Amino acid sequence: MIQINLLPVRAERRKEFIRKQISIAVLTLFCAVAVMVLLFFRLQGQYNNTKTSLASTNKKIKQLEPVLKKIELYKKQKAEISKKISVIIDLDRYRLAPVVVLADLNQQRPEKLWLTSIKENSRHLTINGVAIDNETIVMFLNNLKHSTPLKNADLTLLRSQKIQGLDLKMFKIDCQLDLESLPEMLKGLETSPDISSVEEQNG
Repeated sequence: MIQINLLPVRAERRKEFIRKQISIAVLTLFCAVAVMVLLFFRLQGQYNNTKTSLASTNKKIKQLEPVLKKIELYKKQKAEISKKISVIIDLDRYRLAPVVVLADLNQQRPEKLWLTSIKENSRHLTINGVAIDNETIVMFLNNLKHSTPLKNADLTLLRSQKIQGLDLKMFKIDCQLDLESLPEMLKGLETSPDISSVEEQNG
C-alpha cells in the first residue's frame, strides 16, 4: 500500500492563504489611507477657499462701511423730512380750523352771552365769557353738545361779576377739539365766499 504525505501541501496552501489575506489587508489599508489623504486635501482646499472668501468678504464690508454710514444718514434725513412734510400737510389741511371753530361757537352761542377769550392748547379749548344769567350759560353748554368740532364741554368756573353796573356771570368752559371730524366742514368752508373774504382781510 502506497502512503502519500499531504502535510507539506496543506502547509503550503495555508501559507498562500495567509499571504492573500495579508495582501488584501495591506491593499485595504492602502486604499483607506489614500481615501483619507484625498479627503484631507479636499477639506484643506475647501477650508482655504472658505478662508479666502471670508477675508475677501470682510475686506468688501470694510470698503462698504462708509457707504453704509451714508445710507443710515440718508435714512435719518428722510425720516426727518417725512416728519416735517407730515406736519406741513397737517398745518395746510387744518389752516381753516380756527375759522370753523369760531363759526361753530358763534352758531351755538345764545343771545345775552359773550365770549371774551378762546385759547387752544394741544387740541384742548378753553372758552372764557360772560352771560346775563346762569340759565344762558346752561343753554350754551347744551348747545355745545351738538357741536361737531367741540366735544365734552365742561363748566370749570362760574362766578358773579359787576361790569359797567350790570350783574353778569363770568364763566370758563373746557372742551376737547376734535379736528378729525373737520375735513368735510373744511371743504365746504374753502369754497365759501365769506371765508375767502375773511382770509383776504387776515392776509
